[in-house]
Amino acid sequence: MATFSRRSLLKLAITTSASSALGIFVACTAVPTAAPTSTAPQPTSTLPAAPRAATAPVANTVPATLKGTRIVCLFWSGAEIEQLYRQEMTEFEAETGIKAEYSGVPFEDLMDREMTLAGAQSAEVDVFGTHYAQIGRFGDAMLPLNDFAAKNNITADQYVKGSIDAFTVDGKLLALPFSFDMRALFYRTDLFKSGGVTSAPRTLDDLVEVAKKLNNPPDVYGYTIVGKADPALREFSDLLWGNGGDFLEKGLQPSPPAWNQDAGVQALQWWYDLIYTQKIAPPGVPSYGWEENTQLFASGQVAMNKDWGPATFKDPKQSRVKDTFSVAPLPAGASSPRTTGVCHGRGINKYSRNQAAAWEFVKWVTAKEQQVKMFNAIQAHPAHFAALQQVTNDATGIDKQALDAALVRANDAYTWPLFPSFSQVQPVLWGEIEKVLSNQKKPKDALDFAAGEALRIFKDTHLV
Repeated sequence: MATFSRRSLLKLAITTSASSALGIFVACTAVPTAAPTSTAPQPTSTLPAAPRAATAPVANTVPATLKGTRIVCLFWSGAEIEQLYRQEMTEFEAETGIKAEYSGVPFEDLMDREMTLAGAQSAEVDVFGTHYAQIGRFGDAMLPLNDFAAKNNITADQYVKGSIDAFTVDGKLLALPFSFDMRALFYRTDLFKSGGVTSAPRTLDDLVEVAKKLNNPPDVYGYTIVGKADPALREFSDLLWGNGGDFLEKGLQPSPPAWNQDAGVQALQWWYDLIYTQKIAPPGVPSYGWEENTQLFASGQVAMNKDWGPATFKDPKQSRVKDTFSVAPLPAGASSPRTTGVCHGRGINKYSRNQAAAWEFVKWVTAKEQQVKMFNAIQAHPAHFAALQQVTNDATGIDKQALDAALVRANDAYTWPLFPSFSQVQPVLWGEIEKVLSNQKKPKDALDFAAGEALRIFKDTHLV
């Protein structure tokens, strides 16, 4: 099992696959949404590389004694992904005889809910959904999977490079990678055409100029962006790095905060200005998470939005833009194209009374076959490397376009620090970001306060 290497965990080794080397609009003729006057840049998408000879996992055989066991999972909610959960659990029970159920919680509340259960030593939930940007919170709450993985021949080389390392804290493997989380820019081709915009924005400055042209509030805003909780921290990450800044003076290593330097202050001011100065983002941004942004774009109320996949937007039951949207790589910041790249995972509650059955589900749902099905169902990006290769080769139309656009930035993928004490800092920082976006504080004051609190936490844990 790989050991935890924070410096190298997101220095993703990149290789250009034959299929993804094509421009992201190669399949455009198969996409009913493409407008001839609105084109994106023609970059080459890339895949995070795996070692040449990945180890084959042991065939999935479930002990007869586990059949009839009931397990409960706690995952983030959302219309599309909950359809996937139901499909997975039906198939899992049919194949294994283990009955799996789930409870859905909004993403920004999920890990707080899980930590509450763990703090109470509750066995109510067996399987936790997590992602490795917050995995440091789970050191004593999740069951180490090292022995399970070793017995089933599950190794780091089967997943996106660095993801197993990132889910490993103090030598304990706390989750298996589930989805590889990178976004792209979704935009309205009809509005681009009518506004005389002939290409998707390549930089954040371009994005603002395009948003101004297309802005027609309250009916349509030029751009939407998140503004609360964990999603706000992720958005701040992209803006901070894009300005050439970082969270800490030594990058991912424990060290004094750096987010309150000029790069961070300017990033947060830029975000504030979208809402209050330029008024090209909706006034409700401070209350928006991922689901709100997706719904706004699907309802036709915004011209541009960062998102993961096109499933909601191409669904006629949910979308008013199913024939009038396209996808491009994320616009780059003024100093860097660096963006957040993390993996979501599936782990086991340390206090579960059904750990063996829970492992069977975690193993099953993170395997290649299920991750290919996941992409085909909702276009979430597989973290299993062979599955990611397969869907990159096989995808067509808007699904291919969106996947390639997201993977263009794979070489720029990064994360915020993962050591456990930084998990205590995260809610302090996003809480201060929320105060700025809700017009309660100035960016510099908010970021300075968060930096002071972080320094106190780091000193208390003897990190600085």
